[in-house]
Amino acid sequence: MSDKQRFSVLLVEPDRESRLQIMQILSSEGFQVDTAETIEQLMNRDNWSDYFLIILEHELPDGKTDELLSQIQERATHAELVIITSRSEVQKMVLAFRNEIADYFIKPIDHDLFKNSLQRIRAEREVSSKLRQTQAQLNAIVEAAIEAVITINRQGIIQSFNPAAEKMFGYSAREITGQNVSLLTPQSIREHHDQFISHYLETGISNIVGARRELQACHRDGTLIPIELSVTDLPQFEIFAGIVTDISERKQAERKHVELTRAVAVAAQQERRHLANILHDHLQQLLVGVRIHLEIARKETHSESEAQALARADELLNQSIEVTRSLTAELNPVVLHEEGLAIALEWLAHNMLERYNLTVTLDLDPTVSPQAELTKIVLYECIREILFNVVKHSQTTHAQVRMHALSDQEVEITVSDQGIGFDPLLLETHLTETGGMGLSNIEFRLSLIKGKFRLESAVGKGTVAHIIASMEPEEPDS
Repeated sequence: MSDKQRFSVLLVEPDRESRLQIMQILSSEGFQVDTAETIEQLMNRDNWSDYFLIILEHELPDGKTDELLSQIQERATHAELVIITSRSEVQKMVLAFRNEIADYFIKPIDHDLFKNSLQRIRAEREVSSKLRQTQAQLNAIVEAAIEAVITINRQGIIQSFNPAAEKMFGYSAREITGQNVSLLTPQSIREHHDQFISHYLETGISNIVGARRELQACHRDGTLIPIELSVTDLPQFEIFAGIVTDISERKQAERKHVELTRAVAVAAQQERRHLANILHDHLQQLLVGVRIHLEIARKETHSESEAQALARADELLNQSIEVTRSLTAELNPVVLHEEGLAIALEWLAHNMLERYNLTVTLDLDPTVSPQAELTKIVLYECIREILFNVVKHSQTTHAQVRMHALSDQEVEITVSDQGIGFDPLLLETHLTETGGMGLSNIEFRLSLIKGKFRLESAVGKGTVAHIIASMEPEEPDS
């Protein structure tokens, strides 16, 4: 029996054409082949020790093999693993090699490359270590990657710089290799970059390593590039591998979306003002005119029944005038635009007491006065809606609004009550299903002025809403 015949292979591939192609290559090399098409067929066997090599399709009809790698390695302790897939994803390749995968092929599989890989795996199995094999394959992947892939050593010195990185940053691999990676960071943090690496090596704590972060990088010409960075620590090689994606187009689209949203918000407020002006300048005046003529008719009538009907009509007109005045004030609180947020909140507190029997205690720092029009509108509307929620759901008749400066740039507003509260785990459901604005809507409005929103509550212990906003955020473009 030849050496080739002593090696058994388990091929896990659901696609018949691909399976036949791979089996033909394996047969030409003299391997004995078992096959499986699903995870169930793969795991339901007791002859794991027979296999020299297991070839796994990444996606099977009943699931993906990612989460099974460690189980397979535990059962087939003497087998090498090869992944085949139709999807080119560099991060999955890197993850596969970190799990000591022997090779990784993207369909359609090149006959000669695959055949050569089998021969190499067999030879290295006999004379070499898995570590050297993994390193060679990782280097090949890095060079072929669509994303920019950069590796650095423990001192922050660039060890490799693939073609995609050359294109992104404007440096050639030859000139950048051996340089400190801080050269690719913004000037403001460049001198501290080595300290970040040292801190991680000493503590194992980092908000970059093992995470995906949106940051800024520096191009060769000095311009800043918005990037998404994913860093993996490869201690067996004493290097860090970073996958870098240029997200300039995405960020530009996000900025345009924010600008458009702000413009829509301003336009909506202008339309509300216009509608309020119509109610005030036209409808109210018409109603007042009708009331004057009605009063004249009441004085001239001599019929008791007509007098009662006219009196009732006058009463309804009074109610209509009050409703239009209230709508006008809610649509366009003139005091907000003319006197500022603090005075508008005093008017709002009076209105909440008069209409809803909610006593609102105000604690307003007189030195805090947001000037930007959009900021005043958003803060006022959010506070009003939170107070409406107090009226509807808290089962209390008292609330407090406090406004104070956190710094020269930020203001904090808290709206609190001692009502029945709610379970914080049901926070969004509580606000949305009970008819309030909904947390997401409040956060959305505050995002227009770069604000933040947070709720604290417990059953039986009331609720506190925190709003934090910039005093002078950027106004939207016209």
